[in-house]
Amino acid sequence: MNIKRVLSTLETFNQYGRNDDTGGINRIAFTHQERLSALKFSMLCQQEGMNVYFDFMGNVIARRSGKYNDLPAVVIGSHIDTVIEGGEYDGLLGVVAALEVVRHLNDYNIETDHPIEIVAFTVEESTRFNQATLGSKYFCGFLTKSQMEQIKDNNDETLLNVVQSLKQDVSTTVVPRKNSDMKAFLELHIEQGPILQNKGKDIGIVTHIAAPHRFKLKLKGVTSHSGSTPMPMRKDALTTASEIILNIEKIGNQFHKEGIVTTVGYTKVHPNSMNAIPGDVTLLIDVRGKSIEPRNEVVQKIKTSIEDVTNARGIEYTLEDLGHDSPVTLDHQIAKEIENVAQDLNISYRYMFSGAGHDAMNLAKICPTAMIFVPCRDGISHSPLERTEPQQIEKGIQVLIDTVIEISKS
Repeated sequence: MNIKRVLSTLETFNQYGRNDDTGGINRIAFTHQERLSALKFSMLCQQEGMNVYFDFMGNVIARRSGKYNDLPAVVIGSHIDTVIEGGEYDGLLGVVAALEVVRHLNDYNIETDHPIEIVAFTVEESTRFNQATLGSKYFCGFLTKSQMEQIKDNNDETLLNVVQSLKQDVSTTVVPRKNSDMKAFLELHIEQGPILQNKGKDIGIVTHIAAPHRFKLKLKGVTSHSGSTPMPMRKDALTTASEIILNIEKIGNQFHKEGIVTTVGYTKVHPNSMNAIPGDVTLLIDVRGKSIEPRNEVVQKIKTSIEDVTNARGIEYTLEDLGHDSPVTLDHQIAKEIENVAQDLNISYRYMFSGAGHDAMNLAKICPTAMIFVPCRDGISHSPLERTEPQQIEKGIQVLIDTVIEISKS
């Protein structure tokens, strides 16, 4: 593989949405910078002789013919959107790695038996619509247009209206995707955690992916003057929220050994003024787990805590369920193939589960699916400080290339 080409391609894409002051990347779903990235990616795939199209959701799908085009495709890819002030590698590395697989095959005139497809998914991050992996859900047939009409972004614009306004569906001549169209899906991704670095391993072979259950909590107190309202007479939505947040953290710690994590990552306070008692607060709550039972138990404990705290403080609340995904188990046979390739290349590895959600979660429900992790420095992700060393990128992509070649044999 050509690591210099990979690093150059990463840099090309990271010019779209870069904040020069912070170094953060802002390719939020369906913004101008994110769509420019999708267009650029489609052009690079066309340069490699691939047949490229955008589906209705804006996913970029590129196909390299195989020796036997009636065989199901080996699909590789990841996402191109980011969180606000995100890093340079989350999602994008997997897309560029997939492109490098095809470039490598073209460099060495390697003809695969099965066709190879690359997908650059959109709306993997929940930043805009408070729901994740929407692009791959649509790709897999799990998201209908009627459901898209019910999903709203932070400005109350529906997902369907946003997508329709882009008029990006140019797939009218493409047969709708069926499960039998895909032999396998592989996604290379940064770990987004510290385990590989701490254990001194080159790659991770993912066995399970944890999944989120998310909520929007709105607290309704009374806005009043901070100087003239006695302490016992206040109905402070923000102090109520603070108690709830700490309880959510405490509950998450109680279930840590069961693979549970709990997060309140977003708050909106009104009127958000120094001299006014906050009367309205909105929280976004994220509960994740690698198995359903403990996650459900944690969700129930959080609901009970919200009820208890609001009752004690005389605060009204509404709790909106934003949806949930199911944890998934990835394909053992492909994982074993990745292990064999790593051993042949003298690349160290470990089996591990992913606490973060990925597009592979959805693909795993319709075809054999695997993920390869590469280390990220100090486990930092979703941050301008996100870093992955070139030598680790090179090892991960080489494992991906060799695994794809093996799997694409008929």
